[in-house]
Amino acid sequence: MVHERRRLVPTLIAVVLGVAFLAATLMLSATIRSSIVAQTSASVDGADAVVSADASTTIPASALAQIAARPGVSAAEPAISTTLQRTDRASVIEAHITPRIGHGTSVVSGRLPRTAGEVAVNPLVADSGVRIGHQINLSGFSEGSTGRRFTVVGVVDPGPRVSVNNDQQAYLDAATLMSLRGEQGYDTIYVTGSGGQDAVADAVSRVPGLHAKGISVRTADQERDVLTDRAMSGSQAMTGFMTAFAVIALVVGAIVIVNTFTILVAQRTRTLALARCVGATRSQVRRSVLADAVEVGLAGSLLGVLVGAGLAQLLVSVGGSSTNLPLQSHISVSAVSILVPVLVGTLVTLLAALPPARRATRVPPVAALSPVLPEPTRTVGRVRVVTGAVLFIAGAGLLIWAATGTGSMTSALIGGIAGGLMNFAGVLVLAVVIIPGLARLIGHVAGRVGGTPAELAAENAQRNPGRAATTVSALLVGVTLIVMTAVGAACGRTTIDATLDKQFPFDASVTSSASVEPAAVGAITRTKGVAEAATVPQVELTLAVAGSSHGTRVTGFGYSERARATFRDASSLKGLDDGHALVQAPGASTGDRITVRSGDRALTLTAVVPDGADPSLNRVMLTADALQKVAPGAPAHQVLVRYADGAQAADVSSALTTALAPYPAMSLNSAADQRSQMEQIVTLMMALVIGLLAISVIIALVGVANTLGLSVLERTREIGLLRALGLTRSQIKAMFGHEAVQESVAAILVGLVLGSAYGIAGAFALLGSQGSATMRISVPWLELAAVTAVALGAGWLASVIPGRRAARISPAVALAGE
Repeated sequence: MVHERRRLVPTLIAVVLGVAFLAATLMLSATIRSSIVAQTSASVDGADAVVSADASTTIPASALAQIAARPGVSAAEPAISTTLQRTDRASVIEAHITPRIGHGTSVVSGRLPRTAGEVAVNPLVADSGVRIGHQINLSGFSEGSTGRRFTVVGVVDPGPRVSVNNDQQAYLDAATLMSLRGEQGYDTIYVTGSGGQDAVADAVSRVPGLHAKGISVRTADQERDVLTDRAMSGSQAMTGFMTAFAVIALVVGAIVIVNTFTILVAQRTRTLALARCVGATRSQVRRSVLADAVEVGLAGSLLGVLVGAGLAQLLVSVGGSSTNLPLQSHISVSAVSILVPVLVGTLVTLLAALPPARRATRVPPVAALSPVLPEPTRTVGRVRVVTGAVLFIAGAGLLIWAATGTGSMTSALIGGIAGGLMNFAGVLVLAVVIIPGLARLIGHVAGRVGGTPAELAAENAQRNPGRAATTVSALLVGVTLIVMTAVGAACGRTTIDATLDKQFPFDASVTSSASVEPAAVGAITRTKGVAEAATVPQVELTLAVAGSSHGTRVTGFGYSERARATFRDASSLKGLDDGHALVQAPGASTGDRITVRSGDRALTLTAVVPDGADPSLNRVMLTADALQKVAPGAPAHQVLVRYADGAQAADVSSALTTALAPYPAMSLNSAADQRSQMEQIVTLMMALVIGLLAISVIIALVGVANTLGLSVLERTREIGLLRALGLTRSQIKAMFGHEAVQESVAAILVGLVLGSAYGIAGAFALLGSQGSATMRISVPWLELAAVTAVALGAGWLASVIPGRRAARISPAVALAGE
């Protein structure tokens, strides 16, 4: 009995791993939601009603006094959140109205601002070197906004009503902040009163001007729900993402469970037959197998929940300490996050055990008299081949349609997922033909090197194709998914890089409200990590096109090699030369003759309108030489910068910020930082996916070992005969090693082809449906080589124990049935 319990350990491991990820997903989702609810509840803590405006408008400034004057209203606290330029550091800073003390807000040192020339900052700004008494320059991004100098008078630790972001922040009086932002009005007003939330919200809603489009009046509870749903929308993708891999782990686990119970039934054949001899019915035999399944499924599910809780806690601890996510320190555990994994794990185990249980009822009582197990001979049915071919072709067609035939990302993703699943299901059905066929070809080559054991291994795959396919089915799933992820991520990263290069052809730009000083250009060029820098002159001229003329902004891009070297993608300058201008203006078409004029100087050129041009931009791009002819001495207000290859974007941007400190009129905008952040996200997601899918390879390792163990049982007489004919123990071990490796290589080849195709199709479905994306195909050869090596090693390692067991079979077994 103890020995049979040990045989169920692989099944237990498969259940534990699959359920662990499902439990971790549910607990992480609950933790994220409870963290967000706690955060949003804190932001409206103490308020009875909230007036909020969306991004398209603001709450009229006059409404604040009217709200405060309503019957039943005791207090109204306004809030503004915007971004300003900190021109003394060539950076940006988050700006808010000077907060009231309370609701989590406190003064760390100094005091709150009292006049329009004073500002308070948060501890993060203080950590960057700003002290009380220092002066900083702030300006808005609106047209014509000018910078103003402020004296730092205090350091404030903001509460959730002010901001939950971990960014550098400044706090100013409302009038000054509205002036800098270039827009009058508030973003939010928190209202406190008497009579309950509904009464306060009703009183506030009667204020004129609060019924405009984009302005909402809600009770505090309604505002919490809105904020929670808005914040949770970003986490739904991650929850769905992790749930998908939990399902994958359960599916791969189910394959192993079926194999394990098949082995168990084979190992207990004589015991079950003897039970039938002494009167056990088919239903009793079936119940005995299913009872084992329920026992293992329940135990594995309970252990899986514990492992999942530990994994979720680890992720929460790491995520909370290494990111800005406002996560709770401990995971949230609900009845759903415990009961659902336990029920799912137990049910999957029970369903996976049903086919072996049915086979157990077919064991005849006469099998108790047989000294060895008969080796089954299985053929491939025509219906199976036709079914697999139909699924494969239909799935491939749906995949192709999703990747190329739709403009909607939602329909592309649904079609891609459905097509991929259908296609892969066809491959699994046809695996009884594909795997043995490939194994035979591989075996012919291996036979020249491995000798008789390799040749026998190839013949074994042909004699029982079903067993050969089952041996590596879980490995095929794991390799396919890992390769799909690696190729899809590589295509995504390359495509995103190409899109960013096209959208932001240079790594960074430095803009100035005044003419760029040569000394500033020199400071930029000398900054460590900067490869190239070039000024861009810009001037307002008159444009005559299609019979009309109007003012337009004309930019001159250098035509020299050094100037163009700042561009990572020069396609945006395609068609630009001394006789042609790139035009995005009303009425302009490619081939039109246009004239740009400045006073008595005029220059006529041929217009080139870029693909996807926006006429509302009203912009003309000339070469620097052409601009010099019509507007000599045009000032440069922008410097284009290219970072050195391999340099850390954040480090170079930080160094540029320091280098530009003596030039308060200049501000830095780094596209390289956005690219770097995108690459970090892709790398992090890929690491997470590979980590999750590595579990499927571990489960696959167990599955290969289990199926080879079944092969030992079924081929006991054959192995005994081979030993009698002179094969040594080492050759028997080598035969099983070759069999595992040959079938694993076949599965790896299929997985590489399928995974690459799925990854490319998935990238096209996800990114190709976005019209702005320029798709790029990229194959990560190094990662694929690593996957191949690991999977091959896993296949061989799985053969070690079954090979040793087979080597111990005595030659006398071959004569036992005679």
